[in-house]
Amino acid sequence: MCRIYRNMNINILVYKNTSMQNRGCEAMGLELLENNTYESKKDYIYRMIRKNIIDINLKPGEVISENDIANAFETSRTPIREAFTRLANEELIEIYPQKGTFVSLIDIKRAQEAKFMRVNLEKEIVRQACREFPDDILFQLEANINQQEFCVMKENYITIFDLDNEMHELIYRGCKMDRIWSAIRFISGDYDRIRTLRLSSDTDWNAIIDDHKQLIKSIKDKDEERGLKIISDHLTMIDRDVILLKEKYPEYFKQ
Repeated sequence: MCRIYRNMNINILVYKNTSMQNRGCEAMGLELLENNTYESKKDYIYRMIRKNIIDINLKPGEVISENDIANAFETSRTPIREAFTRLANEELIEIYPQKGTFVSLIDIKRAQEAKFMRVNLEKEIVRQACREFPDDILFQLEANINQQEFCVMKENYITIFDLDNEMHELIYRGCKMDRIWSAIRFISGDYDRIRTLRLSSDTDWNAIIDDHKQLIKSIKDKDEERGLKIISDHLTMIDRDVILLKEKYPEYFKQ
């Protein structure tokens, strides 16, 4: 059975995973993503595991079994190992020969480095966006905000997180800086897991979305000064919550 999904104005043909894969992933507590036909098995497995790590379905410190994943997807261990290598390069997992593979604990230092890179680069991206930005992508940003508001009503923080990332990616794309966004994503695993924990806790989601709306308005109005202040405040607000999150989830953080 196949479906057509529309994502950022691109039609993607996807096939549903088998019931055996569904059962295997459910047994491991994993969210099973749709498998795009243009993806190799190793790319899909990488994307699926990464998403579950970022969403904290796979918790920091948790064991990940090559055999369990290979059995769930009825595949050899080769694509699993290739996916694990990519995740290890992003420091999302740690592989210990003869011992096992574990989801890495959240490292505050790594999260701070990712935040530093993102804040400083994104301020320049917003500066450029406020000077010139394509109307078609501005329209997509406004549609994205509407979806975020709907997710707040449904209290769906995981989808809000995904839409938040998509919104920022669209801003980079509008400035023709897609590769910079990809570089930021590569080092943002710990920063993103903190964002997930923050969204799942007692967070004022409406305040976050109001920031997003004001940022898009700044781009639309070409208000560079306002845009720079909003993005700086928005990306650093997480600093206020890290201490509380470490107290609430001490087992998730590297000491």
